[in-house]
Amino acid sequence: VPGSGNFFNGQVQCGSKGVPIGCSKGHLFNPAPRLGFAWDPFGDGKTSLRGGYGIFFEHTNGIEANTESLEGSPPLVLTPTQVNVVGYTNLGAGGETIAPLNIVSIPDQVTWPYVQQWHLDVQRELPGKTTLSVAYVGSKGTHLTDIRDLNQVVPTPPSQNPFSFGQIITAENCATGVVNGQTVTGQAAINLGIACGNDADYSRPFYGVSNITRIESEANSIYNALQVSARRTSGDLTYSVAYTYSHAIDDSSSRTDMFFVNSYDLAASRSSGDYDQRHILNFSYDYQFPFFKKRNGFVHALAAGWELSGITTIETGQPFSVTDSLAYVDNAGVGNGVGTSAYLDVVGDPKAGLGPQKELALNSGVFAPLYYNPTAFAVPTGLTFGDAGRNILREPGRTNFDTGLFKRFAVSENKAFEFRWELFNLFNHTQFAMIDGAADCGLTPSDGTDLGVPDCVGVSEFLHPTAAHDPRIMQFGLKFLF
Repeated sequence: VPGSGNFFNGQVQCGSKGVPIGCSKGHLFNPAPRLGFAWDPFGDGKTSLRGGYGIFFEHTNGIEANTESLEGSPPLVLTPTQVNVVGYTNLGAGGETIAPLNIVSIPDQVTWPYVQQWHLDVQRELPGKTTLSVAYVGSKGTHLTDIRDLNQVVPTPPSQNPFSFGQIITAENCATGVVNGQTVTGQAAINLGIACGNDADYSRPFYGVSNITRIESEANSIYNALQVSARRTSGDLTYSVAYTYSHAIDDSSSRTDMFFVNSYDLAASRSSGDYDQRHILNFSYDYQFPFFKKRNGFVHALAAGWELSGITTIETGQPFSVTDSLAYVDNAGVGNGVGTSAYLDVVGDPKAGLGPQKELALNSGVFAPLYYNPTAFAVPTGLTFGDAGRNILREPGRTNFDTGLFKRFAVSENKAFEFRWELFNLFNHTQFAMIDGAADCGLTPSDGTDLGVPDCVGVSEFLHPTAAHDPRIMQFGLKFLF
């Protein structure tokens, strides 16, 4: 299978993105400089200015872009499937045909992914045994692993799209091949046929095979963060506060990230990464009870030495995509069997129209509120990928309290028992997660015409959480230290 690159009319070209066979050289020299400094600007030992920069290379591992990805895949391993077999004796009959194979493609030359990391922070000792730190932290990943369908059909250029903005594909368009009174021709006719259910394999750039899952090192990422933390120790109490305001951006968050719609334009998938969390606030504490420390005997052994600690986390949710699973699933008609078919179109404010009593999804398996307005989205314009884009909404945030109570019972100078009572999600409040972003709940008809508006209110999991974080978990432990 040819290497990665830009495609036009089925031809591989050395281009702006991708490294086709014969167009690149291997990485024979990977310089990875690292430098850092620490400076006391006032010379009083109370202020420190630190900074650093480094480049770090990483050879892809077993699940990334290397030969292990070919294990068990065609054409090395074939598992023929026959359909409509009449009678046991006809199994393996010569008249049966084998459908085109889905195969895997990897680069013929290794490209090492690498990350650049940098930071600059100021740390200052404040009155009251408090240390304050303010830091800027950054990271940039290059040549990260992504996947795409190397045998995807070329999409219809916007200038040749016969559908007007907001106009969706209908059964009449599929039956007649006519859109707005004109017979569709050229590339648009090919894509319309595939969107209406025709086999895409007849129009793919490489004949004789179906989807080609291309694994390559072409993704990029960038991360920037402001990090503020403070720590104070006062007698028996130690506590710290840490806040991070950050943004992670990429065009593929992992080797298995399939939320792209067009294999020929991965740059269009650039958005907040799957792991992006804009705000994270952590508060931790440890308090050693001062009671009965000066007592001896049974009261001291039982009541002294108790310790309480815990972590409280308040964080925003991670992003997710709103995709099209309605009507004509392959809305652009490109046969992308590796990624996502299409996003929805945004026609309103996803956060508008939700009252204090949010609607409940009764058949989702989770008694969960409706987090976004489903009428803000519509089936995408015909022969397009939708304009919602990748990762435009966010899952619910989370506020969580974990705490623990500990006691050390001394047996001798170097032997002791330690009792532990730990509680996770202390207040046992529901914390939803994983909102369903696939609009699979049908269309709202009006006068016999599909409007392309998801009718998802009360009958679907669409935009409802489908899972929740753990409820309160309590555990006890007893350790013997020696």
